[in-house]
Amino acid sequence: MAFIKKRYIWILIVVVIGLVALLYEGKNLVAEKTCTVQSGFFELALNIKGEVQGKNAVVISLPDAIKRRNLRIYQIVIKDMVPEGKVVKKGDWIATLDAADINQKIQNNQQELTRHLAEFNDAKIDSAIKLTKLREELNEFTYDLEYKKIELEQAKYESPAFQRKKQVEYNRTIRQMEKKRRNYELTRLKLKVQIKRSENYYRRDFEKDSLLNVAARACRVRAPQDGMVMYAKLWGGRKLRVGDQVSRWNPTIATLPDMSVLVSETYVQEIDITKIAVGDSVEINIDALPNKKYSGVISKIANIGQELPGFDTKVFKVIIEMNEHGEEIKPAMTTDNKIILTTLEDAVKIPRNCLFSNNGDTFVYIKKKGKVWKKRVKRGLENDTEIVITSGLNVGDIILTSAPENNEEVQFINS
Repeated sequence: MAFIKKRYIWILIVVVIGLVALLYEGKNLVAEKTCTVQSGFFELALNIKGEVQGKNAVVISLPDAIKRRNLRIYQIVIKDMVPEGKVVKKGDWIATLDAADINQKIQNNQQELTRHLAEFNDAKIDSAIKLTKLREELNEFTYDLEYKKIELEQAKYESPAFQRKKQVEYNRTIRQMEKKRRNYELTRLKLKVQIKRSENYYRRDFEKDSLLNVAARACRVRAPQDGMVMYAKLWGGRKLRVGDQVSRWNPTIATLPDMSVLVSETYVQEIDITKIAVGDSVEINIDALPNKKYSGVISKIANIGQELPGFDTKVFKVIIEMNEHGEEIKPAMTTDNKIILTTLEDAVKIPRNCLFSNNGDTFVYIKKKGKVWKKRVKRGLENDTEIVITSGLNVGDIILTSAPENNEEVQFINS
């Protein structure tokens, strides 16, 4: 009996030791989650939001009649607009611009036109009066010259001194006559210039009055062709609305996009712009059409960055030309654009959280022969979830997804 009791005691001790070992092993399994190094397809992509637009569009801008430089209309307020997204026909109303400033200019110009017309008429009357008077004076001198000529002819019967006197008087009269003629011609030219100047002022105001009336009528903007109205965007990305101003420097009011060829318009931050190039493939998802997939290629990248609200750095405008189109796709629909930067077919890769670094060493925690070691590795490309390992790991290696509790005591392994 004593032997049997002693045997049971030993069995109980062995069971307890086994349970303790299992519990300890279980604790390690919980603390040391692992994953297996794999080889397979790796994709490096850039995900950015965009907006569907037509590649080509008819621009509805500030009418040319309002943009004329001599009218000095630098900016004008939008008083009313057709709802965005409305399908219009050629000639349909699009927007009404506030013509108050133009009407004020018409009134002011009418006053100037009346004044310059009066000055023009006065100049013609004044010219006629002055030239008539000068012509009368010339006629009087003509008679005087004839009289002096007769006196000179009769003086030949007089003394030489008397003859010289009459000759001097005759010559003086000729000089006065020539002076009167020159004065008449100069006065005529001067009056002609004054009349022409007054006429130019009048014609300028007359032409300006005509242009201002055309500009006032042009404040009712109409569609140049059939299409769906899309409001223009202001600097910063906000769309134009009633109460905003358009000007000669920013004249676009709306567009009529041609939806036969679609693009996704997006903006890429300057830290990522060097990663992409014209011709890169893009996978496109439209938020409003979640069950359909679309594709495209980058067709244009802006040369100069700009500052936009919502971005910490400058951004570059990027145009992605879509390979598909359809009636279900509407302008301004939001897109998720996945720009494919690089693809690898048989890459050795691990999850991002499995890679660690310290003091310039890049390593993983690898499990070999029941122990945990540090293993130096060389990293390659990486995306949001995975990192390519170019050397240091083999397919099938077991690595930890987090650092062990005693990570400071873990040693590096060379092979």
